Amino acid sequence: MTLLQWFHRWWCRRQVRRLLRQEPTWVPVNRQLRANGWSVSAIYYFLCHQGQLAATYQVGTPLYVAMLQNSDLTAHQQLALILDQHLQAWVDETSFLQLGSSRFRLAASLSPQSFFYPYFRQLVVDAYTTPLGLSQDELGLRVHLFRSYLDRQNINFLRHYPAHAGASDYQRLLKYCADHHLSLDYQTGANYHNRYHGRFDYPRNMKVQLMRDSHQQRYNDARMIELIIDLASGHFVSQWNVYRVSADGVVDADPHHYSVDELYQVANTESFNYGLPKGVYQVPTTYRKTHRYLDIQQPANSQIRRQAKNYWRYPHDYNRGGFFAEVVKKGGDKDVCCWQAIPEDQRQVVYNDFLADLRAGHQVNQGIAAYCEKRQ
Repeated sequence: MTLLQWFHRWWCRRQVRRLLRQEPTWVPVNRQLRANGWSVSAIYYFLCHQGQLAATYQVGTPLYVAMLQNSDLTAHQQLALILDQHLQAWVDETSFLQLGSSRFRLAASLSPQSFFYPYFRQLVVDAYTTPLGLSQDELGLRVHLFRSYLDRQNINFLRHYPAHAGASDYQRLLKYCADHHLSLDYQTGANYHNRYHGRFDYPRNMKVQLMRDSHQQRYNDARMIELIIDLASGHFVSQWNVYRVSADGVVDADPHHYSVDELYQVANTESFNYGLPKGVYQVPTTYRKTHRYLDIQQPANSQIRRQAKNYWRYPHDYNRGGFFAEVVKKGGDKDVCCWQAIPEDQRQVVYNDFLADLRAGHQVNQGIAAYCEKRQ
């Protein structure tokens, strides 16, 4: 601890004592906050802003994040506070992360634009961007596995976003983006989310990422939230579609309790990005290699994810000896509409022609809409 840090904590401690003398009703609140692991500087912020104690149990609320920012804890210590002390995260016998707290919860109000997400990403980047990545320690394993709960929060939020009756998940996502003037990135590879068993025919799912791009050197929210969408139905493909959760919130993650069809969803599921993937966009200097260290070179997945991916294998790209080509690319939603307009019994023929055209080198893959327009 530096002299400046020591002085700041001493000064905050003194100010907290002064505030408690002025308002004795804060004394039990102060005790509770201290018992919950908050530092004296975070408590000073809480008292100065006359916060509501209930909001401190909702992980991700503006008050909660502000207390983290004013806590004088390192990035690693803040991650430990969130996961270990507050959410009481633990890894079960199937290597699945369970959240054991009966009081602390991810705030239900968290939207895809909540500042908590880029703030949490920044904590992970600050604490773990080394060649060891999240394999650095046991907390890093819990951080890796925690990303699925961030995915669940975003999926649940978007599935309940107001739209027309009978709207698909994708249509609700488009409505949310239109209402908040947001752009989606459709151009990142989806072959790891189009796993198959036996013979690969054509892509069934697409990947979209929020937000499309940002040049922020800190708290960057680009391509952080990942969503996998069934091209035919427009609904999310996700492990959370099949997991069975008990009344007390424990997830049954035993792979033997799930069918092969259910494991398809687990194998092709979304994955929150702690690092910043490049895709077709530039990555700010402070985030370079973060995607590799934090999302690609990751610790071991849960047993159910490993078993699902062992059965459902990903297809190789058409230009690397495989049969996979993105049908949704630069055209974005235009590609989606074009593909959905192709009758189901004709999609294999169209895809085979599309693949042959790409292999012939007639054009760089611009998506299925550009190809169909060229054919007309």
